[in-house]
Amino acid sequence: PAPFLATEMQSRVLIALCLAASAHASLIGAGPGSIRTPLAAPKSAFPAAPARRTSGLDRSIASIMPIHPITNKLLGVPITEATTFALSLLATAPGFNSFVHFFSTGYGLSMAAMASATMGSTMITTPAAMVHNFGCAVHGARLAHFVTNRPSWKSRDDRLKEIDAKFSTGKRAKVWVAYSALYALMFTPCLAHIRNPAFANSLVPAKVRGPMVAAGLAIQWAGIAIETVSDNAKQSHKKQLLEAKKKDTWLETGLYSKTRHPNYLGEAMVHAGSLLAGAPAMTGVLQAAGAALGTAGISFSLLASVKKYDAIAEKKYGKKYKEYMARTGGMLPKL
Repeated sequence: PAPFLATEMQSRVLIALCLAASAHASLIGAGPGSIRTPLAAPKSAFPAAPARRTSGLDRSIASIMPIHPITNKLLGVPITEATTFALSLLATAPGFNSFVHFFSTGYGLSMAAMASATMGSTMITTPAAMVHNFGCAVHGARLAHFVTNRPSWKSRDDRLKEIDAKFSTGKRAKVWVAYSALYALMFTPCLAHIRNPAFANSLVPAKVRGPMVAAGLAIQWAGIAIETVSDNAKQSHKKQLLEAKKKDTWLETGLYSKTRHPNYLGEAMVHAGSLLAGAPAMTGVLQAAGAALGTAGISFSLLASVKKYDAIAEKKYGKKYKEYMARTGGMLPKL
């Protein structure tokens, strides 16, 4: 239908713009006068907790709230938690037309848009912070592109139409705000890393910050590789079945021979790695709690999806799929 085609075209344009902005920010800087350094940011840029905070109330607030002496701006607009939430709301808004957009294409576009805007706003940063945020942009843009371009399959399309018919505008508005907030929380580690690349006032001990960032980035990018390989293999399998006009069946070769949902495993690794890489940049307990809540939220969502889709597949395919379940892991490989 026309509305769905319009959404697809809009998604492709947004993906292209996000990737272009991300590449521009990571390769040539945020503009004239931009400073990119692999070293710690100048001490004057990220001072210790202000000495003027002398009251007990002020000290209590300073102990739980993040301190950001420099506010990154893009086109004059400060990039803060509120800004990323607003970007997420914009990216997921087409869900009012197609409900599934809230948690599929909209999810990917949200992550790509937030990362692109954040990278474009920075004046002082480190290679690690840029690699971290660029990984988030790649993850989001890749996911949005995959969902937009995957082959149509009648059983799935019918199920999505049934879901779409169940939600009124009021219910969609609640889902819209909830999912947009979740995506903004999931992005918190990336935003913290860009805004505090020198780890001033960090909650994490200095001696473990470097190893945490290195391990986190390795896990994040390994997750991107796993989800990409998994999604491409599954899409190729479905495409071959459609072209040959064969009955729909599951894929059980490659990564799918060890786990039924390696794409979900990769996605979980992306966000777990992001949390680990961004933790040293966090300066407040509430900030860290928000980041942890976002990562926990997507993790529980993925585990619920594993259970849901296994139940659908078992009902659809019967005994053979049950045997496949017995010899593979749901998300983690079964050794």
